[in-house]
Amino acid sequence: MQTFKCDHCAQLLFFENNHCIRCGYLLGFSIEEGDILTLKPTKDSPDTYIDVSDPKGSQYRLCTNSIKYNACNWLIPTTESHEFCVSCRLTEILPPMQDETRRTQWVKVEAAKRRLLYTLIGLGLPVQSRVENPELGLAFRFEESTEDKPVFTGHASGVITLNMAEANATFRENTREKLGEAYRTILGHLRHECGHYYWELLVLPSEKWLPKARDVFGDERVSYQDAIAKHYADGAPANWTNSYISAYATMHPWEDWAESWAHYLHMLDTLDTAASYDLSMKSPSTKGRHRHLKASMRHRQDFDKLFEMWYSLTFVLNGLSRSMGMPDSYPFVISDTVKEKLRLIHHIVDDLAVG
Repeated sequence: MQTFKCDHCAQLLFFENNHCIRCGYLLGFSIEEGDILTLKPTKDSPDTYIDVSDPKGSQYRLCTNSIKYNACNWLIPTTESHEFCVSCRLTEILPPMQDETRRTQWVKVEAAKRRLLYTLIGLGLPVQSRVENPELGLAFRFEESTEDKPVFTGHASGVITLNMAEANATFRENTREKLGEAYRTILGHLRHECGHYYWELLVLPSEKWLPKARDVFGDERVSYQDAIAKHYADGAPANWTNSYISAYATMHPWEDWAESWAHYLHMLDTLDTAASYDLSMKSPSTKGRHRHLKASMRHRQDFDKLFEMWYSLTFVLNGLSRSMGMPDSYPFVISDTVKEKLRLIHHIVDDLAVG
């Protein structure tokens, strides 16, 4: 994630900001510009905005989810007739909004989705709606689970469903501990499920990459239901860390791919953020020399260089976390086998991305 600043007062901003905390100016993210714009109303309409740094440039409207729920900061060019922004148009089902708690949880989920889309679009991966691709377009359903209708987080032919209980930190932490997971976040769920999506969209039809993916991850044609039953009956193998990024990845080649895909997106987004802050560090692998991190999404990297930067950064992240008395920010150890899985994903993304 790149850094952003207010074009009126130069205050540093986060991707989620919709108002500058220093000068109070309205902010909005333009996917077309790939940047957060500082906005002021046009003379013609109070509902139409221009970028204060480019008053003769494009004009924008706010997404309806911004106006109605204060739940979005993405903009819509006035040349488009859409009511919702690119991100919100992908949400097919919203949770009920009876109270502020539910609204707040949904805002968190949508924020995670926008961060996911920022990464996918930045990588040049196709992001098509169900309108553009009815059979395999991308869509999100955020639903509450009930006794009569249980909701399970998952993916089916481009439709990603998230159980809204995952937006509850207590539920998420209890589930994480119960399942013995090192990591469980809303963004992690969305990255994992979109891994299933891109397997179907990009890898499965590819004569070049499908055989290589099967060599590395295993043959996904083995029975998924049998794999689920075995996994929950027997658990992960004792030595799973030698070959898998997580215990869940041991269940089936599909899950191994999706877990590794999610981890690859974790790497790229975190490295891109660190690079945008001009972070540099020393590490044993660079023999004590300062190493400046380079933005990983805007400038394609050799995988080994990318991984070396990742090793250095995660060592620092964990050191900082321990200084705060917190658990490790990066509670993973990547084996050589897992590294090769991430390398393959890196090559597939480079080859199949449209950007």
